[in-house]
Amino acid sequence: MNFICKRFGNCCLNLTDAYQSSVDQSDIDMWEKKCRTDILEWVDPIDCGGGGKVYDIWIKPGTGEDVHRCPWLKKLSKKDKYYCRIHEVKPKVCREYPKTEGHAKETGCKGFEP
Repeated sequence: MNFICKRFGNCCLNLTDAYQSSVDQSDIDMWEKKCRTDILEWVDPIDCGGGGKVYDIWIKPGTGEDVHRCPWLKKLSKKDKYYCRIHEVKPKVCREYPKTEGHAKETGCKGFEP
């Protein structure tokens, strides 16, 4: 069965899955190229030494606190459906979600269900 997003938001409502907690340089480059400082302010670059970095995402600006739901997720009015406010530039980790049908089930995603 093919994956079809049903817009329940499970992937964005609960960010405790380590899979969703960081991005690579390609996402940073994309956001910089598109001047998306609104997104970049939610990123915490961590120096790994030797010039390498890891980019933790969805870290609350000003406080440095982890958030437990994506700050770009918006609930549709009077519906149990959600949409991504940065869909056109969402991180690779989001574009590739879920990795497998098993991963979808583990994270509560119903995109493989009829």
